[in-house]
Amino acid sequence: MSEQVFGESMKFFSDRHPDPNKRTALNVQYTLTRAGHPTVSIEIAPIYQVGAPPAWTEKITVQLTRTELTSFSCVLFELKKEVKSSYHGVAKNKSIAVYGNGPLGSAINLAESGRQLQHFLTTEDRLELAVFVVRRLSEAWKVAPSDTIALLRQAAWMEKEATR
Repeated sequence: MSEQVFGESMKFFSDRHPDPNKRTALNVQYTLTRAGHPTVSIEIAPIYQVGAPPAWTEKITVQLTRTELTSFSCVLFELKKEVKSSYHGVAKNKSIAVYGNGPLGSAINLAESGRQLQHFLTTEDRLELAVFVVRRLSEAWKVAPSDTIALLRQAAWMEKEATR
């Protein structure tokens, strides 16, 4: 296995959340799949006290597949309600679930061996992350970001029409 090359990243913090279980940090970073395709890796780390730094040594990381990157983008743009995927990592013991919560933002849940971390994005943070992720998806597809968004919308419309 070749050494992983990391690219641009974006971090979000919810260290002041009133629920201690929801105090987390989210890092989304440009990476490449083993086959060399552009994607992102998603990391969530716990934050144990208000204002404290994240415990990055306790993070859970999941790298999205090519199709998961597309579905993840759709959820961030509210074109899909959710995306779930399992059997990630060397031990196949990691999973991801992402939920669009409309005007409340989005929730990202990562799990590893029964341990779960979740991060909630505000509507504004969700949009900022969506732009970041769609840039990566447009690199993978080798099209302009505006074309990527148009294609995502078209795919969502076709899926909706197919279920009528």
